[in-house]
Amino acid sequence: METLTFFPTIVWSTQCSLDNEKYFKLVKDFQQKTDISYSSNEGGYQGYEFNDQEFNDEVANLVPTLKEDDFNSFNIYAWVNVNGKGHSNNKHSHFTSDILISGVYYVKVPEDSGNIRFYDPRGELIHKTLDWEYYHNYQYHYIKPKEGQMIFFPCWLEHDVEPSQSDDERVSIAFNVRRIK
Repeated sequence: METLTFFPTIVWSTQCSLDNEKYFKLVKDFQQKTDISYSSNEGGYQGYEFNDQEFNDEVANLVPTLKEDDFNSFNIYAWVNVNGKGHSNNKHSHFTSDILISGVYYVKVPEDSGNIRFYDPRGELIHKTLDWEYYHNYQYHYIKPKEGQMIFFPCWLEHDVEPSQSDDERVSIAFNVRRIK
């Protein structure tokens, strides 16, 4: 029997060569100088408009492409997240028509500081109507982040971050790769 795979959702993950100590210091300095922004975070700190050329270059070099033409003209919009014990990020997506792909880079990841969870884009209905196992019938998948890891995902893919159980802070830099019009 032939097997056809329709509508797969791809999430890419790679280890980066960025200096995490440097980026930890940059994020903490940014946090001191930039007001907190409220978006998906529950507790913790989220600060917008983090801009660092080395970081942007690393994202640009690693961003997965299916068609080179899609990425001829783009910019990277980044923000930082600092989450302490009990802090999390609510379920959300980054969808707008000018975002090509979204991602997150993990600067500091203490043990038990919360996994990122991606939700099945087919919605809850598919899980309630099937009596048999279809693609393992999971409503979501977790990734346990590691320091130095960069994850890319479609901007429309809903995700959240579990509450941290660590007494130490988890530090990440989230970003969107935007098409320049």
